[in-house]
Amino acid sequence: MITENTKVEDLRKHKDLKTLFPYFIYNQVGDGAGNFKKDATCLKEIEQKNPTWAAEDMVYGLRQLEQICASGGQVLFDVYDSKEVQESPDKECVKLIYFPAKQCNNGSRKTIILAAGGAYGSVCSMVESFPVAARLAELGVDAFCLNYRVADGKALFPRPMEDMGAACQFLMQHQDTLGINMEHYAVGGFSAGGHLAACWGTPELGYAAYQVSKPDIILLAYPMIDVWKTVSLAPLPIRAMMLSGYLGKDHSQKVCDVYNVEQHMDITYPPAFVVQAEDDPTVPVWNSQVFIEQLQTLQIPYCYEHPQHGLHGFGLGTNTEAVGWVDRAFAFWNKLERD
Repeated sequence: MITENTKVEDLRKHKDLKTLFPYFIYNQVGDGAGNFKKDATCLKEIEQKNPTWAAEDMVYGLRQLEQICASGGQVLFDVYDSKEVQESPDKECVKLIYFPAKQCNNGSRKTIILAAGGAYGSVCSMVESFPVAARLAELGVDAFCLNYRVADGKALFPRPMEDMGAACQFLMQHQDTLGINMEHYAVGGFSAGGHLAACWGTPELGYAAYQVSKPDIILLAYPMIDVWKTVSLAPLPIRAMMLSGYLGKDHSQKVCDVYNVEQHMDITYPPAFVVQAEDDPTVPVWNSQVFIEQLQTLQIPYCYEHPQHGLHGFGLGTNTEAVGWVDRAFAFWNKLERD
């Protein structure tokens, strides 16, 4: 059984999870954003290195995956088919990891796609989207965690947006096979994944551009909203690296504005639930505030939680003032459906 003392090498060799291991904390280097360099590292030590990454939350998500696999359920799905991967080999890493609903939600089945963060250089699903997906599955939502493409030396954008579009199309095409309902679906994300999810609510960057129906709701945890302004606050070498990674060598504010969410929101934007701690040291909290102000201007329903303390990267929120936010977001989603 997976515990807080489970080591990286145990996860890597786990008979049911080893095929999923590359997507626990995905990046181009394959070191789990530096957390998988030593096989002897355990989950508790990963938490010690990253204090907001609660080891008990990692255990919670991984154990649920372990149970699904042990019962014979399919967990890992390719988003792109073999022909698409042959034409663009970088699409091979784009996967969906499935947490099926454990109960029916009052007869109305729901689906969510979650995108973990990692500054668009990694996808930290094990610490963000897996635990949240596990909780939503317990609440009656079919949850899918998206492993999307990250920076690889070429301009990244809009490849993550393409991956979200392909993932939605895949799930809509396979509703009957999977037994899910994409008539009521949501998109959620954390940090950079929150930027990706927030983009999905805009017609230009999201659902309409990929001929997919609009989601019921967007769920955002400490999202990056204004890319240029946020990245511009980073030290110069990091700023240059991130901007060139996102946009290529010819990056500029004009090019970056294409991906600044608040500039592309209109009255068709979906309702939103947003949570971000006031003391977030990584993504300034004004990102969420700008987003909420735009929702207010457009008169779009929202719920905004901004606890004083919680820092960045708290995922499910255990041991922080944000604890329970997933349940409250689910309740808000249900309320929107009733209204």
